[in-house]
Amino acid sequence: MSLPDQNNPYGGPQGQQQPQAQQAGQPAQQPAQQQQQPYGYPQHPAAGQPYPMYPGGPGPYGAVEYPTSIPGKATAARIMMFISAGLQSLLSLLLLIGIAVAKDDFEEGFQDGSGVDVPAEAVAVVAGIYLVHAILGIVLASMFGKGAGGVRVGSIVWLSFLILFGVLALPLGIIWVTLGIISIVMVANRNTGRWFARPRQ
Repeated sequence: MSLPDQNNPYGGPQGQQQPQAQQAGQPAQQPAQQQQQPYGYPQHPAAGQPYPMYPGGPGPYGAVEYPTSIPGKATAARIMMFISAGLQSLLSLLLLIGIAVAKDDFEEGFQDGSGVDVPAEAVAVVAGIYLVHAILGIVLASMFGKGAGGVRVGSIVWLSFLILFGVLALPLGIIWVTLGIISIVMVANRNTGRWFARPRQ
């Protein structure tokens, strides 16, 4: 009977006794192993315990931080909407008043200034459309403080038409084009979107 090789790295240490159950011919019992979670999967919490929170994560794994007061970019866009809508409504009212007071003189002056022979009624219809658009802009801007996501979408649509109307009214409309582009960028800002998407109480 040969002795175990002392240089064998897989051999047990010398003098180590086998378990008594194995010496008696009975199989040795393996120690209980703890069940391990697969790598990369989070451990499920025990019953009644909340899920872990991850900053910025959606659903039960985290919470999105909403601003508690209206952001500065939303306020700036709101002011520019008031300014552009106010100027638009003022000019539209002046056109409508001028057409109502002196229709013939208005047509002659409009033709001399633009070089286009346009009936006063057509100008009045366009001025009425501009006036309605301006009133909608004032209403949307006034709802920034309490408005939901629909106010934000409506404001972006309104500003898009503001840019279009400004292009049609060039060179004077450059004011509306500039204010409209800047306002759209600010309304589409992520922080502004969180303000409009904040939970209501």
